[in-house]
Amino acid sequence: MASQWYPSFSLVFLAMVTLILTQSAEARFRGINQFCKTSDYRALCTRMVHGAPSLHEATANAIHSALGLATQMQSMIHLIEPTLVDLPLQSKDSIIQTCKENFDSAVDNLNQALQYLSAGDSNSVNSYLSAVTTSDCSDGFQQLGALIPDTLAKIIGLLDREKYGAFWVGVGICVHACFYCTRITGIREIVNA
Repeated sequence: MASQWYPSFSLVFLAMVTLILTQSAEARFRGINQFCKTSDYRALCTRMVHGAPSLHEATANAIHSALGLATQMQSMIHLIEPTLVDLPLQSKDSIIQTCKENFDSAVDNLNQALQYLSAGDSNSVNSYLSAVTTSDCSDGFQQLGALIPDTLAKIIGLLDREKYGAFWVGVGICVHACFYCTRITGIREIVNA
């Protein structure tokens, strides 16, 4: 009689554990947009996609969000010069020019990503999103021992996270287009299947 009770107990226990694990996995993604579940910044990504119903629309919304931030950053170039008063003129001009080029390039790359998204070229979308960077500007400040203005530093950090949010949503385009995504040293690389 006892041998009949134990197998039933094991099945009930297994069912309960499965149910608990399933519910905790669902709770982990509660409130997260379906296209943002693979993002490192899930809440930010969810805000960026604005509840888009399709992957294409989610990607467009995320890129537009990053583009708005990049454009805002581009308009803040004037904040750099006052923080560089103690540097030689050549160093000051070099950092300002580098940052201006970085900010302009970020806006251009995001605009290109939107154009390729409209054309249905997911590989180019991801290439242009990957090219959005402000690291040369940040590195210039660091190399000369200058402090980047707080407001600009916050926007640069947020743009970096938004760029990755748009990239992760864009990765979904490649997944749905029969590409394979793999995680390598914390960054997703798209390779042909």
